[in-house]
Amino acid sequence: MTQAGNTNYRTSLTLKMLLFAALMVVGGASNLTQAQELAKGTFTLGSETHFGSMLLPAGRYTVSVEPLASTTSPDFRVLVFVRPELKSGPVASVFALASNEACDTPSGLKLSSDGAGLAARSLCLSKQGLMIDFDLSHPSEGSKVKSVASVRP
Repeated sequence: MTQAGNTNYRTSLTLKMLLFAALMVVGGASNLTQAQELAKGTFTLGSETHFGSMLLPAGRYTVSVEPLASTTSPDFRVLVFVRPELKSGPVASVFALASNEACDTPSGLKLSSDGAGLAARSLCLSKQGLMIDFDLSHPSEGSKVKSVASVRP
């Protein structure tokens, strides 16, 4: 992708996120004040990893999951925030799909190679009974898993 194409993509993505945020404020301001965190935890990244379009450097992070819709359906949309634990740095906010189904592995973050490094694919929070899929366009493929980081609540 060219520099101009990359810049246009980021600008488009930023505008879409701002539009979504504006719709959330206009359409459901009262619901936003009642939003509750579904889960919270910490993990360590051993190398740079993509969360959505954000590249996070190696280090310790906190993760929090907030619902965007009712959690009574089998699959529901969530917003996942990944922040550095102790210092300032980049923060990733990623839309994902969550389900209340059992995880196939212990609590952990599954990473896979995306051609340009590692990318977060799913997050299992077994204690909270949540499976979070970051890759909304492609179902997680176990054969491509390169790394798993444990997550502590």
